[in-house]
Amino acid sequence: MIDTITIRTEDFVLYSDEHFTKAKYQELRGKYGMFGKHGTRYTTYPSACKKRGEYFPQVHIAERSRRKPQGMVPTSRHLVIQVSLPKLLYGTNLFDVDERLLQTAVIKLSERLREISVGISPVQLLDATVVRVDYSKVLRISESYRGACSILHVLAKYDLKRSSDFNKIEFRNGRNGFYLKFFNSSQGLVIYDKFEEIVSNGTTNLEREIARAYRSGKWKKGALRIELSLQKKQTVEAKLRPFFNGKTKDFTLAESVDTRISQACLLKAFEDTYVKGFNGLVRLAGLKDAKLRRTVDTHTKNLKERAILYYLTRHTKTHGPKATTALLRAEYSPSTVQRYKRLTERVLEASRASKDTSDAVSYLHKQLLKYRPVLPKGIEDVLRVADRSNDV
Repeated sequence: MIDTITIRTEDFVLYSDEHFTKAKYQELRGKYGMFGKHGTRYTTYPSACKKRGEYFPQVHIAERSRRKPQGMVPTSRHLVIQVSLPKLLYGTNLFDVDERLLQTAVIKLSERLREISVGISPVQLLDATVVRVDYSKVLRISESYRGACSILHVLAKYDLKRSSDFNKIEFRNGRNGFYLKFFNSSQGLVIYDKFEEIVSNGTTNLEREIARAYRSGKWKKGALRIELSLQKKQTVEAKLRPFFNGKTKDFTLAESVDTRISQACLLKAFEDTYVKGFNGLVRLAGLKDAKLRRTVDTHTKNLKERAILYYLTRHTKTHGPKATTALLRAEYSPSTVQRYKRLTERVLEASRASKDTSDAVSYLHKQLLKYRPVLPKGIEDVLRVADRSNDV
């Protein structure tokens, strides 16, 4: 599914400048003086809508010009739109948006942009180039897990510095709600309690109603949201490239809103952070000793494997995952470390298959594998009818 996406296009008409009242310019200078200029024109209309409890996308116009013999000559002009598709359609991103709703979304976006005198058709929006995208999924949390906050406390134990995709981690429980964030300079993975985030930051009229209902105890199930932000155009292209035969860059809005892509990207990010490798030691460390012994004994092949896995798990429980992985890398060769990593993965996979473990990570992993959209009931019914009619 998809949440916020930033698109860029030259195919638009600006009927009036009246809404683009703020501007910022940067002069490009060289040895012989100024040779070019970059400019950005902004609109304050989204802020005015926010005060009324309405959602409006962030919009600006990026312009470039170069010095020619006849003076400064415009070389390019782009309309840049940052839009949360769920908020555009529903007034909140408590629900998902997939490709079935894309046509409705671009029609509504085209209509809203007319309010600031920008003319662009739904087809032109679909063909716009994606420069940033947030793939996301809302996960309904069963009452048996005591809410999304309880699951986040479990996930917070995985305080493991990422050596691959992510290299920093944040854990917060403050005015912006309760969330975990793994990030680097080009992408970020955020997992947070969606209801708490709405209570803390809800701005639309619908979100305020949801917050009141949540505080009054109306919502029995929790809602966890997982988002993968691809923050640079090159990162977007790297993630989308494997899904398109031959195309390497300038992916469009229509191409980006694909359930296969969003599921694959979110699943890989979640697995790399919580499922694969030594991350599984944290889950095994959460078992009581008798169950840990039984799990290790059942799913290992010999005494050596049992001893190694039991020792690593107990060390993780006492000293944490960082210290355990540091110990392994200091004492053993990379090939031996990889062998122990595969052992951990194999035992956890076997224990999940035999239902020996029922932990928060497995629970969320299963939901991401199923990847069922969370939609408002009325829309869900309409889409279900449409899907059946397409099968006839």
